[in-house]
Amino acid sequence: MNKYFFRRTWILVFILGLSTTVAIESCSKQSEDVLIAQQHTVTCDTTNVQLLVNVMPIFKANCYRCHGNGLASGGVSLDVYSSLLAQVNNGNLIGDITHAPGHVNMPFDGGKLSDCEIAIIQAWINKGAPNN
Repeated sequence: MNKYFFRRTWILVFILGLSTTVAIESCSKQSEDVLIAQQHTVTCDTTNVQLLVNVMPIFKANCYRCHGNGLASGGVSLDVYSSLLAQVNNGNLIGDITHAPGHVNMPFDGGKLSDCEIAIIQAWINKGAPNN
C-alpha cells in the first residue's frame, strides 16, 4: 500500500508542477501579447497641444529635478515661461532633448525622452510655443 501511495503522490506532484508551469507560461505569453498589441494601438496625440496640459507635465516628470521649482542647473529654468521660451528660441531645448550633435543630452541623468514626448514638445514649438 505504501508503494502505491508514494507513486500516486509523485504522479500528482508531477502533474501539479507541469500544470503550474503551463499556466505560468501561458499567462506570461498572454501578457506579452497584450503588451505588444497595446504598443501598436497606442498613438501619440500631437493635436491641440498646450503648454500647461501637455508639455509642462513632461518637464515636471523629467526635468524639474534640475531645471524647475527654483532650480536652474546650468542657468536653465524650465518652470518660468520666459526662460523656457529663451531655450526654445535659441534651439537648445529641442536639440538637447533629441540628443542632437553638439547639444547636451537631456535629461542629463536619465535616458532620452520617449518619441511621443519629444513629438508633443515639438508640436507645441511648431505652434509658436504659446503660453497656454
